[in-house]
Amino acid sequence: MRHTLFSLVLSTLLLLMGCTPMDTIEIAPVYYKVLQSGDTDFSDIKKFNPILEDFSSLLFFLDKSISIRITALEYDTVDPFGQPIRASGLVLHPLNKKSKGVIEVLPHARIGGEGASAEFYSAEGLLAFSGYTVIVPDLLGFGVSREAVRSPFLMSEITGKVAYDMRLAAIRFLWEEFKYALPSQTILMGYSLGGSAAVATQKYYETNHSNAVKVKEVYAGGGAYDLNAAFSAYARDEFSTYPAIPNTILAFNHFYNLDLDFSQIFTGTLLENYDAWYNGVINTRFLENLSLNLRDYMHEDFFKPFNLQNEEFKKLHPLLTLNSVSQGWRPKATIYLTHATEDTHVPVECADAAVKNWRRAGANVVYYRYPGHHESVASVYFLRNLLSF
Repeated sequence: MRHTLFSLVLSTLLLLMGCTPMDTIEIAPVYYKVLQSGDTDFSDIKKFNPILEDFSSLLFFLDKSISIRITALEYDTVDPFGQPIRASGLVLHPLNKKSKGVIEVLPHARIGGEGASAEFYSAEGLLAFSGYTVIVPDLLGFGVSREAVRSPFLMSEITGKVAYDMRLAAIRFLWEEFKYALPSQTILMGYSLGGSAAVATQKYYETNHSNAVKVKEVYAGGGAYDLNAAFSAYARDEFSTYPAIPNTILAFNHFYNLDLDFSQIFTGTLLENYDAWYNGVINTRFLENLSLNLRDYMHEDFFKPFNLQNEEFKKLHPLLTLNSVSQGWRPKATIYLTHATEDTHVPVECADAAVKNWRRAGANVVYYRYPGHHESVASVYFLRNLLSF
């Protein structure tokens, strides 16, 4: 009897030793399609950003011996109406080194909507040279969805959903291609539109999928986390170097079926041409045709206190609150937040309000408030985070 029991235990141990957790992993049967794939290494650093070639000797904190497979994927998700749509993104995975983990990088707003998957050597993908597996979703209105859907600009819930579906596609792809089981713990990053998108994704993960995804840390910079604070700051300064307000309003009007009377929202050439200039993505026509002076294209009621604005603006107020990731929840993972004090793309008040609200809710926030502008502080943000990885 004792011999039989010993044999049974030994047999079970041998079975378990020969059957790793990876051999028994179950992957959700989600759709994905490989759009493009290729290998790269540090000799291609200028493809990620031509400026980096001149400074490659200074990038001592990156792994110059690593080889990386870049893959552009198409996958299934839904649009803000809940209708099925195909989206895209990038997965970068080390070939000759063990991955340190996963970083999901939410992208900055690309003019014209091409997306990281179309660029392939995406600037966000540079993080793969720190030894991590990197996932970069294009988000809707970019990549393969750029002709199919208007970009749901700064709509937080759909941003998180699209990023999560990209993660599911990446899980399946990485297992089938490399037998790599993507860890449940993740790091989220992003600057500018990617900054607010990273926190929106954190909120979506922690609220809807806390058992499946464990957000370790969030590194966000230059994002519009509080839309009420942003609109108030723009109205006060009467100035913006980036046409975020029209894009936001037009997207809200489309996806929330507001039926806005734009004669009470816009003025001047924007009122005459918004249909022709706006094709659903952040595009050069807005940049070329809009003045930096908001008085040239926003209705005079925009510059009044919220309670004195006209009824068309008041339709937007609850949506600004709904899509402000600074309100209505307590982030669990630590947020490392960066913002430029003279940011004329996204007012620093967005970050100030977010930090105040999150800390009041009991969240842990580390706030870097640097002197400078949107673009200059972006470099500081990425270099500091690359060093930390």
